[in-house]
Amino acid sequence: MKNKKIEKFNKMGNEDLIKEIRNINLTILNQRIDIANHKTKGIHRISQLRKDIARINTIISAREGATND
Repeated sequence: MKNKKIEKFNKMGNEDLIKEIRNINLTILNQRIDIANHKTKGIHRISQLRKDIARINTIISAREGATND
């Protein structure tokens, strides 16, 4: 599962990755609102989304480091 996500993120451009981060942040916000309103109990989903953001940020920083060298 993680490898598929990493491969998907690697194929995307930096602009697309930034858009993906924004979408994930919006999803996290919606999840928190649903949890606060007792509409869902998917607390584990938030941690998965935060890890996806970390993966994307790692890919972006690795690309920037490769261009600077």
